[in-house]
Amino acid sequence: MSLQNPVFNQTTLQKELRRLIEFKLLTPVFQPIVAVENPRIIGYEALIRGPDDSPLHRPDALFAVAQESRLLAALEFACREVSCERFSALNLPGKLFLNMSPLSFTDNQYRDGVTREILQRVGLSAERVVFELTESQPLDELDLLRAASDHFQRQGFAVALDDLGAGYAGLRVWSELCPDYVKIDRHFISGIDKDPVKREFVRAMLDIAHRMGHKAIAEGIETEAEYATLVTMGVEYAQGYFIARPQALPPTELPPSIAGFVGNSVRRYQDNFTRTVREIVMDSVQVTPTTNAEAVVKMFRADVRLACVPVVDGDIPLGMVSRAEILNIFSRRFAHELHAQKPIRDFISPLSIIVDVGTDLKVVGQLISEDPQQNLSVDFIVCDKSRYLGVGKVRDLLRAITEEKLRVARHSNPLTQLPGNVPLYEWVDHLLLHKKEFVVAYCDINHFKPFNDAFGYSAGDEAILHLSRILCDSVDITCDFVGHVGGDDFILVFGSADWQPRCEQILIRFAEASRQFHPPDSTEYWSADRQGQRQKFGALTLAIGCVSPDLEFCKTHHQVSQLLAEAKHSAKMQGGNNLFHSRRRKPPVASQD
Repeated sequence: MSLQNPVFNQTTLQKELRRLIEFKLLTPVFQPIVAVENPRIIGYEALIRGPDDSPLHRPDALFAVAQESRLLAALEFACREVSCERFSALNLPGKLFLNMSPLSFTDNQYRDGVTREILQRVGLSAERVVFELTESQPLDELDLLRAASDHFQRQGFAVALDDLGAGYAGLRVWSELCPDYVKIDRHFISGIDKDPVKREFVRAMLDIAHRMGHKAIAEGIETEAEYATLVTMGVEYAQGYFIARPQALPPTELPPSIAGFVGNSVRRYQDNFTRTVREIVMDSVQVTPTTNAEAVVKMFRADVRLACVPVVDGDIPLGMVSRAEILNIFSRRFAHELHAQKPIRDFISPLSIIVDVGTDLKVVGQLISEDPQQNLSVDFIVCDKSRYLGVGKVRDLLRAITEEKLRVARHSNPLTQLPGNVPLYEWVDHLLLHKKEFVVAYCDINHFKPFNDAFGYSAGDEAILHLSRILCDSVDITCDFVGHVGGDDFILVFGSADWQPRCEQILIRFAEASRQFHPPDSTEYWSADRQGQRQKFGALTLAIGCVSPDLEFCKTHHQVSQLLAEAKHSAKMQGGNNLFHSRRRKPPVASQD
């Protein structure tokens, strides 16, 4: 119902507002906020509705009249009270997010201590309340925002900066307020699955939040594709209609739409090793197969940036029409008369590439580079379960592959090119987080230092490289991990059930190969041990110490590392080519915190 309706003049609306405040005729509705990585509800944002038959039913009308009538503080206190009462009565889990305008601080009806009184009465602690401050006015509101933030944080409340990026000076406000939470505005979330520019902005916000120790909430998520994209980008918390609409009786269990995404949160960790097309997909103009060729030619001539156009039948992609190819055809004599009214399906390029959104970027790169006829300026089509999703640009693909190569190089051993400590820690933490059974094996060459001293670094490097090849040949690449953590130390993380025969095969192969590491007739040699004493050594042998961490007690890679160090020590103490499987599965009591 419009506020411009002459029946509802300003005086009538003010009276209605006073009535709603006095008799608390305000209905709170709650929208859940969920944690993405370990899916669960972490809290609810309280939103307010007026009575259904009131001209102030909508919150925008309600608060607009309150601001004009200088009743903003009174309305906010009334909203706060009914929200806290209802939140407590419903026994909702997690935190309560309450909206608050800094302008209410300037209202002469604002009183300190009211919120504390409300919380004490309903039995809520300050630690469970988060005040959302909105930067909705020009820069002169900054002092009010700062004052409001300081006021609430001094009293033990958490503070969230709402609608980040939608106001007048988002980054400045963020840097000066240092809030506990930042809520990324819906503008950046809408269509993020098809907009690489928005993905870059959100990726930057997430990076800043992580570095500053602030929690980032992506709000306004309305589609599965938006949520899936944010999951792979590493967003911590999410809110929106896709998860659940604001309701008077909100869900207390994880909504089915999110419960089904547990596997997708796992994908974020897998993406540390495998990046997919999802991160570069973008929206594009498209045409139906019956569109006439002349219309598409006009599209190309009207936009010089358009390299190709996907042809989509309903939601099924058929292929791509190349700018260069079709304009070349229409540049010929009588081409217009011959082809103008033909359906565009007749001009689909036979070199069109269609890939699934979950395809490894490197796989797509190989598809393009291995075809000598492929035009590198032509986009490729991306689909999700055979349904058209968008397009990917070769330029973006090559940039992403280059970034991945640099990232891998940063965390890889320079000799073997195998992943080092950082990817190993991430993978173990991922397995622990998702309670996936695994076995970790520490592989260490016995008496490697004396061998290195006797025969030189070149011989030592050759032994290390040969061992790395044996290890890589002996694992299941679909579920096992091989890491090189320095020197002659390797770590295997087995997801495969047959890990023990794999380890035994590694020992057999290393024993067979070890004699070739020595010069002829030098399988026994004299060298200094670690204490500097000269003694006789034989052929190199391999010690493998294994542990099966207890997933209920081991929470981080640090605890697994403690268990593994003990297993490695026991394996080396036995000497020779030896496999030791530790019975100890729980970390020391002091490290279980």
